[in-house]
Amino acid sequence: MLRLRIPYSLNARLGLASCLLLPLIIGLTALILDQAYSRSLEQTVRERLELQTYVLLGAAEAGGGVLWMPPSLQEPRFSQPGSGLFGLVSDADGEVLWRSESSLGAELQPLQSKPEPGQALFGVDDMGLFFYSYRVLWEIESGQVTEFVFSTLERPDRFRAALREFRFHLWSGLALLGLLLLAAQALLMRWGLQPLQQMAQDIKSMETGDQNQLEGRYPQEVQPLTHNLNLLLETERGRRQRYRNTLADLAHSLKTPLAVMRNEVETDRSAPTNTELLQQQVDRMEQIINHQLGRAGSASAQKLLQRTQVRPVAERIGLVMAKVYPDNYRSFEVIGEDESFTGDERDLMEMLGNLIDNGFKYGAGRVQVRIETQAQQLLIRIEDDGPGVADELGELILQRGTRADSIAPGQGIGLSVLRDILSSYGGTLTLGRSETLGGASFCLQLPR
Repeated sequence: MLRLRIPYSLNARLGLASCLLLPLIIGLTALILDQAYSRSLEQTVRERLELQTYVLLGAAEAGGGVLWMPPSLQEPRFSQPGSGLFGLVSDADGEVLWRSESSLGAELQPLQSKPEPGQALFGVDDMGLFFYSYRVLWEIESGQVTEFVFSTLERPDRFRAALREFRFHLWSGLALLGLLLLAAQALLMRWGLQPLQQMAQDIKSMETGDQNQLEGRYPQEVQPLTHNLNLLLETERGRRQRYRNTLADLAHSLKTPLAVMRNEVETDRSAPTNTELLQQQVDRMEQIINHQLGRAGSASAQKLLQRTQVRPVAERIGLVMAKVYPDNYRSFEVIGEDESFTGDERDLMEMLGNLIDNGFKYGAGRVQVRIETQAQQLLIRIEDDGPGVADELGELILQRGTRADSIAPGQGIGLSVLRDILSSYGGTLTLGRSETLGGASFCLQLPR
């Protein structure tokens, strides 16, 4: 069994629908107009025959039970054979009392139906002729009432010719209109779908590397799609860059434990190897590798519909810090409304954990997390009561592998990693001084 396969194309589908629906609509329109015009023509014929019947009635005279009609009537066609207009007068029994000269040679049959006295009847007889009959009661001098039926008949040639001409012009005009509508719709579809074609070309340009994102001017209906595509592409680029940075961080982080192990092995080959020291460095390397792989495998591709509450995450990190820094921990406070972060919870924990850990590591034991919203941004400030960061070191410490001091242990890559995560979400990190605690203030600015 053959099945009609519709092309999976908007142009083809809309064109096919138009080709199917437009003839149907035009056909129904033509049928309605044809019926209306046909009824209008019939009404015109009725009015014309009614007038001619009144002409016959006005010209007739009756006396002594005899009907008399003048030799010539006001309508000349009654006197012209073959004119197509006929006049008849019959009595109550249907016997023809008078017929016009135009009926000579024409086969006219008496009408089978008669109207009521004083009433008229219009229709088409068995021979296809239009007729109009009027039944009158004629009172003569003696007071006797005689019944006459005045009838006017007309061939349908004029009616059919007018209807045929109208149908020709109607169907020709509607066919031309249909072709024009199809052409106009094709142009409208081409113009209306042009933004999609432009978007396809822009995507092809992105595949060839000529552009990095969809930068065209698109209609409002397509803008959510282009926005999400750009966000997805930007996130994918951020993830690739994040993988590269992770590999660089991993190589950088392994240098120190490898150097310690090499030094231990090569210092004195005759001396027994410090197994405990080597085990510490191996454990450290394993932790670094697990950390970097976990960071690289975290949800770096932003999940558009996932939202994570900030306050519970910050409070959990604060409880952990109380155990990590039992000697330096004095207070931890989360201030502000509980707002949500659009992204993965592990990324939020990585960012907050890094900054809160630095606050306890370099501060005097007090850390505050302030959650605010501003326009379409989520602001998270992590403040401590430490010495703060000098202005000249503000940008320097955000670079990979750079630290502001050499006292606390670390690899100097935490803040740069944090900034990499922020960039994948379109956020930024600013550094200032806390007005309440007097130490450093790191502000995470994230889109809501």
